[in-house]
Amino acid sequence: MFPRFVLGTAAVLFAGLGVLFAVAPHWTAAWVDIALPTNTATIDFIATYGGFQLGFGLFLFTCLARPERVRLGLLASGYAVAGFGVTRALGLLVLGGAKPVLYGALAFEAVCSTIAFVAASRAAGRPEGLQPR
Repeated sequence: MFPRFVLGTAAVLFAGLGVLFAVAPHWTAAWVDIALPTNTATIDFIATYGGFQLGFGLFLFTCLARPERVRLGLLASGYAVAGFGVTRALGLLVLGGAKPVLYGALAFEAVCSTIAFVAASRAAGRPEGLQPR
């Protein structure tokens, strides 16, 4: 139950953020001081932040629908979020001087990736819902 809950939460968060980035690009970009001065910049932001997050969220929902793919979805979300966190941490260490929102994002990414990996380890046995023979 725990692995499926974690994967479902990750799917909702990725898809939800993707929709938010796609429908409110200027507002969400402003959170981290990203300027979108042209339609080209706005469209690219929508595709990169909105499109990827939405697509990845749908992939996680696809994994959630098949018990044998729950672990795959958890590992994918764990690695994706860890990738955000590790590169964000490196940027903060090398460049410094960031707004507090980035430290909050880093903490959130550390917690979420850890939870995803713990849930993946719990799903490492038999697929959920299947009984041993």
